[in-house]
Amino acid sequence: MQLPPFFFATFPCPAFALTEVEVSPVQTPNGAVLLIADGISAPFVYPELTPYALDGSPLERARLEAIPEISKESAKVLELRVPQTFTEGGHSVLVTGNTGADSELVSFRDATLFDVLHEQGYLCIGVMEKGDSWSICAEQDAILRDEKNSISKLEPTLESYEHASGAGGVLKIPPGLLELMEEKATGAPGYVSSKEAGERYSGYNRWGIDTASSLVEYMAREYPQQKYLLTVNVGAVDMSGHYRGNYGYLDCIESLDADLMPLYELCKGNDIAFILTADHGMAFPTDDSRGGHQGEKYSVSDEAQLVPLIVRAPDVESGVIKEEYGQEDAAPTLLGVLNVPGKPRFADGEQIVLKSYVNLKVKLLGEGSVELLKAGKPVASPKNDDEFLFLGLEPDFTYTVRATFEGENGQEEKEEELFLETDSVIEFRDLELKPGAYDGSGIESATASNAQMGGNSGTGSNGIFGVSFGQLIGYFLIGMINLTGLVIIAKILKKP
Repeated sequence: MQLPPFFFATFPCPAFALTEVEVSPVQTPNGAVLLIADGISAPFVYPELTPYALDGSPLERARLEAIPEISKESAKVLELRVPQTFTEGGHSVLVTGNTGADSELVSFRDATLFDVLHEQGYLCIGVMEKGDSWSICAEQDAILRDEKNSISKLEPTLESYEHASGAGGVLKIPPGLLELMEEKATGAPGYVSSKEAGERYSGYNRWGIDTASSLVEYMAREYPQQKYLLTVNVGAVDMSGHYRGNYGYLDCIESLDADLMPLYELCKGNDIAFILTADHGMAFPTDDSRGGHQGEKYSVSDEAQLVPLIVRAPDVESGVIKEEYGQEDAAPTLLGVLNVPGKPRFADGEQIVLKSYVNLKVKLLGEGSVELLKAGKPVASPKNDDEFLFLGLEPDFTYTVRATFEGENGQEEKEEELFLETDSVIEFRDLELKPGAYDGSGIESATASNAQMGGNSGTGSNGIFGVSFGQLIGYFLIGMINLTGLVIIAKILKKP
């Protein structure tokens, strides 16, 4: 979209540098694999839970080997509940952290975890058999997708998109990686060539897992310094629930489980975070019946709403987390695992703290210095930058942040106290707004000073409520300018 010529003068967008300060030792993963097993219900895979049919009868759980072993080395959230029990909704919530997200919200500027990671220089790569909405595809630097969602005719296509890096310039997918992805697409039909239905479903998932393993191997070998997020969706479990009944559903989960360990070990061996979850679950009316998750009678069940969340990363503490969380918490949590403070723009979920430390990002309007104190004692005092990332802070403590920087009105000095329970971001700006001033965000900053208007309180020569006619005209013009700004912002809210 062509922006008006005055836009950049009115709303400057400086490129920020970043100084990292490791207050205590941390191990930041080299990237992450987000494995979304479409339709897997937590009661069918967690030994702590029992699945039930809609008629109240207990159902059999899947007999698993890999997932229990992975869970021993991971943080396992026992109850992660989805707000939307259908594929588009589930994937949209997972990547935005917003409970009501849809494909359109995914397309908004800074709305996804992909946007946050692109800003930090991460590549975003996708291998998706389902959940590949147009907006999620456009968030990837490169994606293999199965447009037809066909078990018997798997023909993935490769798409690539350009995204800006926070350091300036455009992120580039390595040509060798694109060649490898093309190669994996060409070999895909062989995975579903069996005449036996169960093997076709298992092969469909196996292609996604094998492809992900090849991409992790390639990045570790050829680009070990490049951080990335690989999002993988395998779709056969969901389709098995719909078409093969609860026994076919269990069979497909067990086959997926049998294929998981090589991918998991690759991630573990290369310091890549491994996250296993689902977009929604699956419910069955009775034993030996076909399942569903979106219809009214299915969507209210625990079997449709509860999905697994299993996270393994270098600093993540293993164990079962019994508190109940929402699927909207997954995106902020994934960013926390990668030591990237903050969350997508419209996220209403919160970070699940899986580490023994928290991180703090401090952003300044201009170049300056920051002093971080705990209980009045200095922790660190970095300088000569406009963004600072403090890693490895002790949680559940109050910290004082003192910032000195060059603002619009000269040198600014600001101080804030904050109680750190999770990773946080604090931004210091030139906040001394004059009455009626507009800061470009559509609202005045909550921490701006409350400057008072002068003048008399009654009518008379000073005009209505002590405001002269000329002032009224001025305020009217300011209001029109603000309204114009809001219209422009509304037009650019969607990504070009």
